[in-house]
Amino acid sequence: MNNALLIIGEDIKINQPFLNYIFENYMAKFGELGDIKFIEKNDKNMPLAIQNLAKKYSSILIFSSDENYHLVAKIIATLTSDILELKFSQTLAPSMSKLIKKDSFLIVLDGCEINLVKVNPLQKLPEILINDTEKSQKFFIFADDLEDLREYFEPICAKFDIDLSLSKFSKFLILASAKERKFGKLVGFIDEVLEVLSNQVIMEENLAKFIVEKLKAIGAKISFAESCTAGLIASKIGEISGASEVFDGSLVTYSNQIKHIWLDVSEDVLEEFGAVSKECVIKMIDGAIEASGANFALAVSGIAGPTGGSEQKPVGTVFIGAGSRNGKKLVDRFFIQGDRNYIRNESVNIAFSMLLKLKPDLFFRE
Repeated sequence: MNNALLIIGEDIKINQPFLNYIFENYMAKFGELGDIKFIEKNDKNMPLAIQNLAKKYSSILIFSSDENYHLVAKIIATLTSDILELKFSQTLAPSMSKLIKKDSFLIVLDGCEINLVKVNPLQKLPEILINDTEKSQKFFIFADDLEDLREYFEPICAKFDIDLSLSKFSKFLILASAKERKFGKLVGFIDEVLEVLSNQVIMEENLAKFIVEKLKAIGAKISFAESCTAGLIASKIGEISGASEVFDGSLVTYSNQIKHIWLDVSEDVLEEFGAVSKECVIKMIDGAIEASGANFALAVSGIAGPTGGSEQKPVGTVFIGAGSRNGKKLVDRFFIQGDRNYIRNESVNIAFSMLLKLKPDLFFRE
């Protein structure tokens, strides 16, 4: 979709948590971010900027705070040779708006749909009124060879007239985005992908949601023992509605002492192998399952940096594992390159992947 996302006002631009909330809602609506533009509220060229964007894009979604909303609405009304009126729920909007909801209106300028939305921090975003007409689908492929996949998909994309973008999302995961061309058949493409790659495809773009739904289906629960990720795995699961059905709680065990007291990682293991070791993570899995009563547990211990590394265990060294109540475990050492936050986030993705590898019959169709 040829869409621009326009943010008006420094008060929104500088508020990173609120800006992330806007981006997340945009992506939930359209699947991916459009071209992002920022305009200051005192920019005298705002009318010209909006007019030029309308010539370039098929739709523009504009977010403006209460402070700037009246000005932006007036500019849009002027550009469309219209007048402003108080409409639905006292929403100020041009009289010829195609659609009006509380604090949101949709109008057409030179063939471009413009949706102005009034937003304020600490308040729920109003409804986005632009409809995404582009047929697309995002999904994960449990694989690590990007070039082989590109070659594999080439004839299938040609057969169904599909544009496919592939990106290395994580160590074991490739993110795919499929879009119909003019004569494309997305449903047929997805059916064929599921038929030939049934044991590798995750038809969901949120990995945590996929895991929660699969665990719910069998009535299983999961817990976590986290060191360097400091609760990030639990946070990702907690973002999913219905997570309480599969998740009762977890343990953040940053220090060696807490690993020993809370997870029963022995002092002998910690002294001989260290907290960043396969042996420690194995015990962390056992301790999490014992403490929570869960069917599965994930455990992570590593060095996220930028300090704390050594020649034997440099920054980016992370041991990650998954285990089940029946005693089966998968634990491995990974070297993740990036800054502290990237290392921690990639550790979460790998932890989820280790669970998929531990129990493929649950997470993939045969």
